[in-house]
Amino acid sequence: MVGYAVSFLLGLGVNWLFVTVRRRRRTTVELRASLAESVTDFGEELARLELDVSGPDVTLAVLDEYRAVLEAYDRAGSARAEHDVLAALQDGRAAMIRLGARRQGRPVPIDALPPAAAPGRPRPLTATGERHVSDGRGDGSTEVLIDRPEPGRPALLEIDATGGGRFEVKTMTSTEEGTRTDEALIWTYGEYHGRRHLPVDPTHLLVTADSGGDDRRWSVRVAPLSAATVLTPEHRGHGDEVLRYDGGPAVLTVQLRTTYPRKVRYLCGRCLTFRSDCRCRPPAWPRSTPRDDRFELEYGWGAGHYALRLPRPGFLVIQDQGGDGAWYLTTQPVDIPPPALPAVLGRLGRIGRRR
Repeated sequence: MVGYAVSFLLGLGVNWLFVTVRRRRRTTVELRASLAESVTDFGEELARLELDVSGPDVTLAVLDEYRAVLEAYDRAGSARAEHDVLAALQDGRAAMIRLGARRQGRPVPIDALPPAAAPGRPRPLTATGERHVSDGRGDGSTEVLIDRPEPGRPALLEIDATGGGRFEVKTMTSTEEGTRTDEALIWTYGEYHGRRHLPVDPTHLLVTADSGGDDRRWSVRVAPLSAATVLTPEHRGHGDEVLRYDGGPAVLTVQLRTTYPRKVRYLCGRCLTFRSDCRCRPPAWPRSTPRDDRFELEYGWGAGHYALRLPRPGFLVIQDQGGDGAWYLTTQPVDIPPPALPAVLGRLGRIGRRR
């Protein structure tokens, strides 16, 4: 291991020398400013890694991933065509994600399968230069490696698709331990614009477009859940959406009208799980508080008017399969009275007896 680390360090020194020289020679290479900035941002992220390659916790696999990151940055810094820069950034980001997973003990995602290249054409890419944004065009299936702003936490997916034909997005968990493809997040025809909740486990998105031809274009942005739109006391919208609720105990009134299946779910802001799995202590709701007996609102189609309790700050995940439905949400705060004095004294007494 020591000999491997020494040889790695020697190669690392040469690598950084080449990167520095090539970046200085880039004055003759014309790239759009945003792409050149993406290369700089990637280099700054690399500098913040603070990896001690001779440390006791660094494995050969970690060193291999680190070398892959450095080599990708070297390629990005010396490339003379935008396609080559994007390819290097995409490879570097993938290696960075694997490196972070190995260092933090999370499942390590395997490489995504790139779209097939047509004869005589360069490799199709989903990289855009912007770290958390991927895009594509035309028909076919593409696996997109998920680059999370907050690794190990749920995220927000912003998906846009234009053009005709079928459009489908599924989540995948594809790691060294195995591969699993989940049910479709989105399955629709024509255009789509919406936001969806992205759970913790998936490592890839499987994007499929069919019968749309070259007119079909799509993009996916991954953002932290905190970037969700804030729920206002009266909130109107349509289609798929994720809203952030910042208030205390309240009753949410939901009015829906759609021709497709729809669902409204509450995600606890404390444990970041849906209400059916949440084990956080609920408020002492007054008996008169309206409620729906189910953990979430999941119904067929048509018009509906329902109530759902919001125990604390969290997120509302609104799903409308067709994307053409309208919804109207209102929130009414609920005054939770403090515990009665005898109950408080009783709890303090039990605590004293334990001591």
